[in-house]
Amino acid sequence: MSHAQSWSQPGVLDFFSKERSATGDVYPSEWFFLKDRLKENMSVLDIGCAQGGFASIMSENLKSYRYTGVDISEDMIAKAKLRHPGQRFICTPEGDLSALDGETFDLVLVLGILHLHERWRTTLESAWNHTGGALLFDLRETEGPTLSDKSISWFGMDFSGDPDQPELRLPYIVLNAGEALGEAMRLTPGAARLSRYGYCHPPSTAARTPLAMIMTSAYLAER
Repeated sequence: MSHAQSWSQPGVLDFFSKERSATGDVYPSEWFFLKDRLKENMSVLDIGCAQGGFASIMSENLKSYRYTGVDISEDMIAKAKLRHPGQRFICTPEGDLSALDGETFDLVLVLGILHLHERWRTTLESAWNHTGGALLFDLRETEGPTLSDKSISWFGMDFSGDPDQPELRLPYIVLNAGEALGEAMRLTPGAARLSRYGYCHPPSTAARTPLAMIMTSAYLAER
């Protein structure tokens, strides 16, 4: 099963129809940076937008903004268009933002997806290429060795954490904190400032990983 099909599972679609669509749903590590980046008439690119929940969050905090959401799931994009008819949504292959040509945005969001697919570096690099102001993204980190083997650390895309079908599993990538910082710096060349804020907590209940605690780190790369 492809990643796009995984993100189109009924349970996943149902989750994003109810969650991650209000300011109160924004994680503390995300809001730490996001609250200070919200400006009237700004342009926003949301990579991995699901059903456009962050368009709703923008509406709660701004009177005017221009939002573009991209996602690999056609089902997510179809629902996003229905929920937010005034905004732009594009279905794209994983890590491929060529549909945007050379367009840049005041704020680019890549939240909640990088730790769930192997080509996260390509996605992050592409996101930076479309960043005119700031890029906000998150990673899962640990003090120990990086975990990227899906047979050892994985996420159940039916949100149960124990799916009967192995094809419903995505990698649950937890990076060594030093490696994560190094890759963040490498993939945002020319950034005037790179800031990180995170906190430790247990892994997602849908994840199976040998780690009892992880750190969710939000990064802000600024031009």
